[in-house]
Amino acid sequence: MYKRLKALLMTVIFLGAAVVTNQNMSAESVTVPDGWLLWHSYTSYSAMDSQLFVRDPDGETTEIKGNFIHAMNGNFGDRPDKIVFMAIDPNADEWDIFVSDNGKIKNLTEKSGYRNEDPKWSPDGKSIVFKRGYWNPAVDDFTYDLALLDAETLEVTMITDDHAEEAMPYFSEDGKYIYYTAYKGKNGSVARMNISDKSVETLFKEERVNAYYPVYKNGVLYFTRWISSEDHHDEIVQMKDGVIQIAEFNSEKYDCSDACPVEDGKMIYSSTANGAYSLYYFNGIESVEIPGVDS
Repeated sequence: MYKRLKALLMTVIFLGAAVVTNQNMSAESVTVPDGWLLWHSYTSYSAMDSQLFVRDPDGETTEIKGNFIHAMNGNFGDRPDKIVFMAIDPNADEWDIFVSDNGKIKNLTEKSGYRNEDPKWSPDGKSIVFKRGYWNPAVDDFTYDLALLDAETLEVTMITDDHAEEAMPYFSEDGKYIYYTAYKGKNGSVARMNISDKSVETLFKEERVNAYYPVYKNGVLYFTRWISSEDHHDEIVQMKDGVIQIAEFNSEKYDCSDACPVEDGKMIYSSTANGAYSLYYFNGIESVEIPGVDS
């Protein structure tokens, strides 16, 4: 489902602050917190040239490299030098789940024969939830289900098993639930699964409107959806106790997606406000493009 140029990101630690001025904000300054930032960048999805970068609190940027291509969708573990991500193994010609642990790269799903995508750490760091796909002749298309990978034994346990696509999984902070995008028909909805009994609850679904990229933090669910069935610009919404709130920076003129909540209504997100996808920081009142990040 990666049709457009995007920068998917995650932050873990924020230390101190830096003042940045956005030229489009009448010289008003927005304070961007220092911290670890993880993102990917590509010219187009079909170009197969995605690169994965991490920036430390001092502003030094490092590319994560290894025996893979088209790396994307990174997720920090319990420390900023432990990162899980998806990339293509050129030897097996398949999407796999990789871990960069203190600079050492390991393929966790090597030669599995499947497409392995969208990895996220569990809160305790013992497992990784991801999307696993295979070509299904019965539907003449790929079938995608959710799977759980034991980070130590590398054993894979399937969580779902049906012809509908489940994608973009994300753990709740207590590890009891998995939020994900459910595709039944053409459009996605946001669902939540109780891991213990695999019961599923649909949290957001709207006719002819796509909803995806769920992220959960501090009791708030963040996700991206189309503005309407007629307007397919992405917008970021927040849901708490079943009540939806639309982020203030959304616009009918450009896309806003990939919410990365920081704290107290503040977040980093991806937007085409300046014509191409860039990363922005929203301080609860105003937004500024994050400098030095080529997304």
